[in-house]
Amino acid sequence: MPTSKPATATLLSLGDAQSKKLFKHASQRKLPKGDSIWHAGDDPEAVWMVKEGRASMVIEGSEGASAVVHFCTTAETFCPAAAISGRPYPCSAVAATDMVLVSAPRSSFMKLLNNLPEFARKLINQMASQVCDSHCRQAQSTAPVKSRLASLLGNLHRRYDGHDLPFTRQDLANMSGTTVESAIRTLSQWEKNGVIESGRGSIHVKQPETLAEAAA
Repeated sequence: MPTSKPATATLLSLGDAQSKKLFKHASQRKLPKGDSIWHAGDDPEAVWMVKEGRASMVIEGSEGASAVVHFCTTAETFCPAAAISGRPYPCSAVAATDMVLVSAPRSSFMKLLNNLPEFARKLINQMASQVCDSHCRQAQSTAPVKSRLASLLGNLHRRYDGHDLPFTRQDLANMSGTTVESAIRTLSQWEKNGVIESGRGSIHVKQPETLAEAAA
């Protein structure tokens, strides 16, 4: 099957000169799966990019349960809105896989944002897509589990351009706001009906039109 890579994965397609400006003072570090990148309430002192792996934006519930509200993967920046506004992070960021991160000081990021209109335009496009995804998830929050999972898988299928989705059933449960047991029941039925195909730590969507009907 094709290698999983989201169709939207881009750090705004900066040219070499612009990238050098932004990352002249950048640092790089490796994180194992499960390690925290920042906590909700922390001040944004840097802008972050995923070089390898995947990061999840997580909100902790009142009873200790957590919900994944967004994720970023290779070559994507995450939570740039906090860096722009200067406000504390509204959620926590966690390494969803073993990963390599690149961070650049917020001051360098803001200079590039103010001096390069094309950079700003591309960043706004990325953020707008993330806001739309967030609004759709919020609208789906009271829908049945089957509908929420179908909508999530449909969106991921489009984002990954039809490639394998590198998510476990636990990942999908967290992102759709349900229990892993409920997710497994629904996914197993779809697999039995040929709608999806499960691999080790991945899902392949075979019938996106069926998922679209279930999400409606």
